[in-house]
Amino acid sequence: MNSVPKEETQRKVETFQSYLLSRNLQAALIFQNVDLFYFSGTIQSSILFIPAEGEPILMIQKGYERARAESSLENLVPLEDRGRIKNILSGFKMEKAGLELDVLPAYLYLWLRETFPRCRWEDGSCGIRGLRMIKSSYEIDVVTTSGVEGLTVREQQLIRL
Repeated sequence: MNSVPKEETQRKVETFQSYLLSRNLQAALIFQNVDLFYFSGTIQSSILFIPAEGEPILMIQKGYERARAESSLENLVPLEDRGRIKNILSGFKMEKAGLELDVLPAYLYLWLRETFPRCRWEDGSCGIRGLRMIKSSYEIDVVTTSGVEGLTVREQQLIRL
């Protein structure tokens, strides 16, 4: 299994952190699988915390060992109970933070409002979608390679013409 290079993940996180700073957001929580993979390199059942400055924290609900093998992020912590999020993030100032409000289930939004009553939650999905629209060289290579696997060398040559 090929994992996403650390430089790729780091570049994406840093670019998103610039977006957070430009919106005066102190952090974002990522729940959706596509966005989890984009920023962490794994889609194991997780919640990703990306502070506007500093290292992200991947809180893994299921598949900890696999997430550890797949992700190049430094801070991975097991999350047996979603209620522990408040303790894990207790050292971070969260007065204004982003969420994927275009896809986040209402029950999670309500739970977050109750869990972090002093935090003002804003939509960060436009920033995420904007980043995901622009493909890096690595992403283009992965898409190109995946489209030609299983073809003969001659068929691959014809496609690249």
